[in-house]
Amino acid sequence: MTDLDILAADDVLLNRKEASRELLKMGIRRSPATLAKIFCTRSDGPPVTHLGRTPYYPRSLLHDWARSRLTGLRSSSSQPRRTGDWSAREDRPSL
Repeated sequence: MTDLDILAADDVLLNRKEASRELLKMGIRRSPATLAKIFCTRSDGPPVTHLGRTPYYPRSLLHDWARSRLTGLRSSSSQPRRTGDWSAREDRPSL
């Protein structure tokens, strides 16, 4: 099984600028430069595939990554951080 086998056949590949805009639709501000820095310096960024030197972010995996990084709602910093249940819900309007 290759890495590309996990991509849905109809999944859209987004360049960094498009990925940044897609995250903004979810309310998450990450510039293309920040996405590049995360890729180069950390190991917990969104999954990327390359065509030559150009990185592309599969849209569904970008959404999954963003949801996995968000914590649940808290009313105080003294409450522990817990992963949120930010699965795609059908009753939420899409942007």
